[in-house]
Amino acid sequence: MRIHRGLTVVITLLAAIAVAMQVDLSGLLAAMERGFGRETIFAFFCILLNFYLSFVRFRYSFRALGIGVPGGQAARAFVLGHLGNQLIFSVVGQAVGRSAVLAGAGVSPSAITFLSFLERMIALGSLLLFALAGGAYTLGRIMFDVEGGGGYLAYFVLSLIAVVLLYGLANRRQLRRLLAQLSGQLAWPVLAGCFLLSVVAHCAMLGAFYAQFSAYGEPVPTVAALAALSVVMFLAALPISFAGWGIRELSAAHVLGALGVPAAVGAAVGVAIGLLSLVLVIGCLIAVPFMTIRPKPVTASAPAPQIVASRNDIDRLFAALAAFLLPVAVVFQLRVPMPSHWLNVNLADLLAVSASAVLALTWGWTRPLISPARWVVPPLALLSAAIGLSLTIGYVNHGFLSWAFVNRTMGWFVILSYFGVGFLLWAHSGRARLLRAVHLAVSAVSIVAALQIVLYLAGSYTALVPAGINLVRLEGYLADSNAFAFQCVIAFIAFFCLRAMAAVSGHRMGIHLAPAVLVAAVVLAQSRTGWVLMGTAVVLTAFWMPAVRRELALSIVTGLAFIAAIPLVEMIVTAAMSLLASTGGVSGAGGGGGDAGGALVQTFAQGMQRGYADSERWETVWRGLELWREAPVFGHGLGGFIHDRLVQGKSSQVIHNVPVWVLAEMGLVGFVMFAAALLLFVRGLVLQRTAPGAALPVNAALICLAAFCLGGLTQDFFYQRLFWFVLGLMVPLACSAPRQPAVGVPAPRPT
Repeated sequence: MRIHRGLTVVITLLAAIAVAMQVDLSGLLAAMERGFGRETIFAFFCILLNFYLSFVRFRYSFRALGIGVPGGQAARAFVLGHLGNQLIFSVVGQAVGRSAVLAGAGVSPSAITFLSFLERMIALGSLLLFALAGGAYTLGRIMFDVEGGGGYLAYFVLSLIAVVLLYGLANRRQLRRLLAQLSGQLAWPVLAGCFLLSVVAHCAMLGAFYAQFSAYGEPVPTVAALAALSVVMFLAALPISFAGWGIRELSAAHVLGALGVPAAVGAAVGVAIGLLSLVLVIGCLIAVPFMTIRPKPVTASAPAPQIVASRNDIDRLFAALAAFLLPVAVVFQLRVPMPSHWLNVNLADLLAVSASAVLALTWGWTRPLISPARWVVPPLALLSAAIGLSLTIGYVNHGFLSWAFVNRTMGWFVILSYFGVGFLLWAHSGRARLLRAVHLAVSAVSIVAALQIVLYLAGSYTALVPAGINLVRLEGYLADSNAFAFQCVIAFIAFFCLRAMAAVSGHRMGIHLAPAVLVAAVVLAQSRTGWVLMGTAVVLTAFWMPAVRRELALSIVTGLAFIAAIPLVEMIVTAAMSLLASTGGVSGAGGGGGDAGGALVQTFAQGMQRGYADSERWETVWRGLELWREAPVFGHGLGGFIHDRLVQGKSSQVIHNVPVWVLAEMGLVGFVMFAAALLLFVRGLVLQRTAPGAALPVNAALICLAAFCLGGLTQDFFYQRLFWFVLGLMVPLACSAPRQPAVGVPAPRPT
């Protein structure tokens, strides 16, 4: 029975890969059968060698933090980490599996998670050298389709570099502190040794790929094949898939196809390597129960290994890394072009899930520290129960739907991870780290908004922006102007919370410009929902944070004045050029702003023409209400709306109204659970306002919730990462506020 189920899973996986690449499944199976032979056995031994070298690198990496672990425990941790890497989700499962074993040896989960990410970065960095060399060799043969997504990828990478540089420059003080912490903890010669071990391990895996490819006898030169396969290895190693499945096969078919190799053969090579790795995983699964740990007796001549690095220092270092990297990573959502769809990837998910996993693994000693926030558990448990119940109902009604399981169910637990990051920072680094994280989040969104405005103006007045990039309205890196406007509103609220708490210095010009930039970005996003939310945020902030009313008004005036000044300057320049041309001073008036209204106004008007989007939005709402009337108590189950559209032959779409989505897929039962969770959460926040220093973060959290609920009436904002991340910072800020002012310090005035 188990063998039958296993074969069913393999055939289903192969069918999914074949459909994604538009390859005939029978051709893929025939290619795999033709490629099985002595070369496959040699490929397996190369994979086994790669596995052993990875273990050597893993054990050697402990020296980077001065940690000593017995060999038996290290082996078991590595095997379980390898299982987690294959079966859960990349480096997150790897870190969790290793931490679960090594916690018994007294090693902090923060240290293991940090080392797992560091090891992955070293592996990817060394593998990037292989990929760059291979890409340089095959670059002339690989077609770079600008219109089909290549231009967007180039734009994304260049924008990422620019934002990261500006982010580091704007927060250079915190960056220097972080680098000082890293320098004090890491042993750099050990990292160099890990890099060399990674290069040797990659050579073994490249040998496995080439051995399997050579079984097909394709007339491809050896150097060209190795160059192409090195690119495939790098893409498969990126932490954006489960054990590389899908990405490995797609990239192998595309890259090898550029060398004249049939797509079925390229896919078969990727599938064969994946299956051989899976066989190794099964062997590890069988070996784990037999890997008993027998501690060696401690003698005077042979003392037991000790942990040299301070656990508290490592915990603080991990918290500092999460607080610095996650705010800038969360604003980037990469859309990877596939043959038939786009794959949305956000690398911040790995950081958020890993941070929450560390919080769970250290729950024994962190629970007393964050106990004042235990009131958040019932509302979050209610939401989780509603989603879990709806998933079950959906499975009964229309069977398994990947959208419901991956995007809605697993996506919800990823969202909970973002919410939990703030509690990790509170427990491991204290209240000051929370304030820095809020500041960094505001900084990241403001930098992205400023860069987007520059690109928007460049696209309106010049031809410098390449084709295939939509700059009709500001969308950030979310491919959705409404979601980007919502991000800017949340950052706007967080900024004035910091200003009201006197947690941000106002001596630098950038501090004053940040809210004005956010206002201008919301306007240029041309999101009517964003305009309403920004207005709501301004009114509530002025009411609950009177200390910042003057600065609030100044930021609104500055942002709107900047937008209004652009067409005015354009009109003046155009009139001056026309006058000079009429008097003979200039032969011909240049510039593209001579039309009535100017280039900016024309671009803005073009972006506001969204009649089809409005009709589609209302269509989803009315159809959602119809589905609710069909199943008023429990709804159609999670994914019911998507299933209904697919049955009707329509494209996948979400309901642009969160309450209607809940009613359609969860019914009245789910709606009551959601409403109860919201009321419990608001009640818990209001009760926290009694603490002297908690009023401002509580007010900011309530304003964010108001924007979230109001925006949910016209958009599907429930799974917005930045909102949950900032909310997860505001709640610990409120709960960690001192219950009474320190001696000799006057109590703050109520707001």
